[in-house]
Amino acid sequence: MSDEQLVTVRESEQAFVVAVAGEVDIDVVNELHESMARAWRANAPVTVVDLSGTEFADSSLLNLLLEARLRYAEQGRRLAVSGPFHPTVARLFRITGTADHLPLASTTDAAVRQAHPAP
Repeated sequence: MSDEQLVTVRESEQAFVVAVAGEVDIDVVNELHESMARAWRANAPVTVVDLSGTEFADSSLLNLLLEARLRYAEQGRRLAVSGPFHPTVARLFRITGTADHLPLASTTDAAVRQAHPAP
């Protein structure tokens, strides 16, 4: 494994962004889970999970995203999952039917705009 960081976070007044790069499996999901907990504590207006750098994901990522969506919805908080999505990630969402249950956005900027609609 390389020393490259697979999960990074960045905060602004508008969003807490958790970016995931490379291949996401059970090992990376543990790191992602920690970053999502940090996002939850930050209480930003929206949390965006940026998968634009993700080339592969398995069911462990889907499970984390669906659980996060439920938790955020129960508390009236905003969560988005952004791309652009690699074809294998888009296929995973499509064949599992999770695309219909996750707040997907084409880009991180689009996710933030959706969370902060213009008056």
